[in-house]
Amino acid sequence: MKVKSIQGKIFPTSPFDFSKSISFMNMFTPSKGEQTLNEQSFTKAVYINDQTIGFKLIDHGTVEKPVLSYTIFSDKTIKDNIKSELLDRIKFYLSLDDDLESFYGLGLKDNAFKSVINKLYGLHQVKFLTPFEGAGWAVLSQRISMKAAHTIKERLTRSVGDRITIEDIDYWTFPSPDQILDLGLEKLTSILKNSRKSEYLFNVSESFAEVDEDFLRKAPIEEVKNWLLNIKGIGEWSAHLELIRGLGRMDEISGSGKMLIKCAEKVYGSNIKESDLKRIEEGYGDYKGYWEYYLRNVC
Repeated sequence: MKVKSIQGKIFPTSPFDFSKSISFMNMFTPSKGEQTLNEQSFTKAVYINDQTIGFKLIDHGTVEKPVLSYTIFSDKTIKDNIKSELLDRIKFYLSLDDDLESFYGLGLKDNAFKSVINKLYGLHQVKFLTPFEGAGWAVLSQRISMKAAHTIKERLTRSVGDRITIEDIDYWTFPSPDQILDLGLEKLTSILKNSRKSEYLFNVSESFAEVDEDFLRKAPIEEVKNWLLNIKGIGEWSAHLELIRGLGRMDEISGSGKMLIKCAEKVYGSNIKESDLKRIEEGYGDYKGYWEYYLRNVC
């Protein structure tokens, strides 16, 4: 079947440096091999309303006047509602509507952090493509290396997800909650080869199949966090990962941990303590998550 396509443009909130988004994707293990990247464009696929959609973004603007052209691909007719939902998904995925000016205003008052902002100027957070994929990764990556978790995720995607071919390259979509539920727990376990991770992912699928994404994006953060923690298999670490990397809730209080302290030492000095980090992060208010995101990116 011939692939259909439509084109248009997106205008991200400035400053926005698309090349920094691509650089992040290049090193982000959870989505390794799931897209085609070069210096000015990338191509990827997503499953929306029982339809597999591919999309390609190309940079045509500047950091201060950003413009992205898009091409949407599908084996089926691309209806207006699918186009609207995809564009919303792209904007959410790449945080294109995030206004970084207030965050930069705070960061430039933090003498040690100025160099981080200068290095990453224009970087908007790259999330997981869908909140469900973020929660799924949180479950799959518990207590194992990222490389091992990626192997399991890739096996799941190739076994349960959908595929679209664009310019002779196959792009696979991470399964939807309903696709996993339709599979059943027994079959899921045979794919993941881990009964506990299968049970937890099935629990996550049941919850995400019923929830409104607007609630996850916009409800008070404590309500969303409590909803996540009520899912068997989602603990504090997984909830924190989902809130920031799956949902872009950048007012989430940053998680502690050896890696964060290690990153902070490179910026604030080797004598930095966890109590110092808490004090610094509180100064970033609703941008705590962005402060942590930038800190980890220069680590």
